[in-house]
Amino acid sequence: MRFDRRADLEQLRKRIAKDIEAQAADARGLFITLAPGQDTVYRLKGQEALSIVADRQQGVNVPDGETPHITAEAAEDGVSRFEKAIEILARDQHWTNAAMMIESLRRSAKAALAAAATAPEIRAAAVIDWRDVRAYAQT
Repeated sequence: MRFDRRADLEQLRKRIAKDIEAQAADARGLFITLAPGQDTVYRLKGQEALSIVADRQQGVNVPDGETPHITAEAAEDGVSRFEKAIEILARDQHWTNAAMMIESLRRSAKAALAAAATAPEIRAAAVIDWRDVRAYAQT
């Protein structure tokens, strides 16, 4: 099929833009739970973890009621709240690094899409090399 008309190219461009976003979402799913609201839980856990590690006595001076997520998880896992806080902060850092990688690839693909003038160039914008992201997810 030939894409000579501007409308055809714009339809293709819209479809490819959605594909790029879907690929980025799939990549994010390698690192985080994509369920609605889960990002809020991650943020709350991160805040709780920071309050625990900020305490000079490894969270002893932070009441359990101020860290409900970490308190529950630490008890379930049989570790201290401090150990759980360190684990959460390490996981947060891993996700932050991954998010930067994913966003860089997504934005590059979007830039290629914006610059594309032909149907083959538009389709090529959606060919994203996610190998480094997948490898990082295994670390």
